[in-house]
Amino acid sequence: MVDGRMLSFIQFLEELSKDYITLSPAEVQRMRDRFGDKTLQMGHLDGDGSMSVPVNAIVEAVRSLGSRKLIEAVDSLKSEEMVSMLESAEALVERVGEVQKRKLEQLVEKLQSEPDEAKAHQEWKQIEKMIFGVDYPD
Repeated sequence: MVDGRMLSFIQFLEELSKDYITLSPAEVQRMRDRFGDKTLQMGHLDGDGSMSVPVNAIVEAVRSLGSRKLIEAVDSLKSEEMVSMLESAEALVERVGEVQKRKLEQLVEKLQSEPDEAKAHQEWKQIEKMIFGVDYPD
């Protein structure tokens, strides 16, 4: 649901096709208040306080949780109740951060083992974008 309305199948696919979703500054702060700084490991914090979170990291984290834990996590994120639900939501936040860390480690390993200078530079640009959230000109 977006803004209280149900997503159509096409809208859902459009959301999944994006590279990143953006959490509002208020949502980032609310999550930091509940889950601490591990929230910041989910993505790139932008200058205005919003956060860009890679969709593929969210999808991978959701898959690793399983449907029951995901339902609890979503319910917890919607409300302030129940400790078990809070644990599930915290697990989701942690998993997204773990996915991001693992992807960064894989990119660094790939960069370090790449003998071709041009390909190594492309790998570096991916790392740069992942860490800083922007494409810097060469």
